[in-house]
Amino acid sequence: MAACHCSLAATMSRTESEQQPDPTSVHRPSRASSPALLVLIVSGAVGFAIMGDSLLYAILPLAARQLVLSPQQVGLLLSANRLIRLFSNSWLGVAFARFGPYRTFVISAILGVLTTALYGFEFGFLLFLAARIGWGVAWSGLRQGTFQSIWAGDPADAGRLMGLKWGVVRGGSAISALIGGFLFDHFGFQTTVWIIAGLSAVAIPIAFGLSWPASASLKHGSEQKGSGSGSPTGNTESDQESHRSDHEILGGWIEALSDPLQRAVLLVGFFKLLLNSILVATASVFLADRFDDFTGGFLLGLQVGALAGIVLGTRWFSDLFLGAAMGALADLVGRIRLTLVLVFLLCLGLTLMMTVQNNLSFVALLGVLIVSTGVNVVLDAYANQAALATNHPQMFVATYATASDLGSAVGPLFAFWLVASVGFATVYGIAALLVVLTLLYLVMLDARYTKLQTPVSGGL
Repeated sequence: MAACHCSLAATMSRTESEQQPDPTSVHRPSRASSPALLVLIVSGAVGFAIMGDSLLYAILPLAARQLVLSPQQVGLLLSANRLIRLFSNSWLGVAFARFGPYRTFVISAILGVLTTALYGFEFGFLLFLAARIGWGVAWSGLRQGTFQSIWAGDPADAGRLMGLKWGVVRGGSAISALIGGFLFDHFGFQTTVWIIAGLSAVAIPIAFGLSWPASASLKHGSEQKGSGSGSPTGNTESDQESHRSDHEILGGWIEALSDPLQRAVLLVGFFKLLLNSILVATASVFLADRFDDFTGGFLLGLQVGALAGIVLGTRWFSDLFLGAAMGALADLVGRIRLTLVLVFLLCLGLTLMMTVQNNLSFVALLGVLIVSTGVNVVLDAYANQAALATNHPQMFVATYATASDLGSAVGPLFAFWLVASVGFATVYGIAALLVVLTLLYLVMLDARYTKLQTPVSGGL
């Protein structure tokens, strides 16, 4: 009985310590009865919160003159949230570890909704810039929350839960772009922003109603290992390991840049997201240019705002539907062959975009963005395989994500100024050429590694 009592006390003690990472939710009833449900609810909150950001890509370039914004200022606004993420990702990671997911996620959701509301106040460029920076910080927290919701599940289900996460989040982006484009054409910028802000506000009660299990924090696992050792040196070793990991970030870059295949993956990641961000940021002004003074065709009655919303909505929905299909196709025909086909289709689509007008240009842009999604999927497969061949896979993934985020930030920053200076064809053409050259270089290296039968690459 004494042994049983001690075991029960130890169990109760561990249960209490499991709640320690997030004391605000200790007495909250658990409504997320499964990891999938938790991921669904968290992603739903993020899907509502992201609506304001997604809306801007569809309508801000079209409303620039009304808002007295120059093309350069529009580019900076669409990049500011990504630039700040190069720093805020780490800040929010520390905040989640220190304060737990509940409070940090709630604050991130509130900040995200407030930034959307600020877009509706026409107080000038500086307030708009502050709102965009605020959204970047909020997105770092919201994205971290989605990852921690996945941690609550079985690692074997991580891929399925990740697909569920992105499907729900990108669904919010697509719906916002589709609705926002139509609203902008009929009611203008400010009214559209307020309506989307109202929808976005649903994220706040969802965040408040969440109940986070202790398993959603990896910090708990580390603490449990340390306490289970029964030695006062357990926590010290854990702290030393954490301290050492902080200094491995630079080591991750050094290792990645010293290996030809890893370096090629980083280059393609940067240039591919550079092209993708340019296409998404300038889609509405490209369509406005191509549909100038056009009144006929199968899209009769739809104005540029609605067309841009359809294009971007389709682009974000394709993230959900193409992921599994491209993965299966890569397994069927080989990653190298699929990459070459996608490169050909990307070049063909961009050529059509630059040489046709009106309805065909709309179809070509739509096709390019869908093919671009396929390239992203294949590139992620390359990055995953390259990571598995490194000494520190998680460090390579972080390095690859940072390189991609940098490309996403640089794209809109210079796209509008360059388009105004040299035109769409030159900007799209140079960005696409860089993607094609680096992709072909990556394919060449992958083929070489395949012949050498290394574990880095799959078959042809």
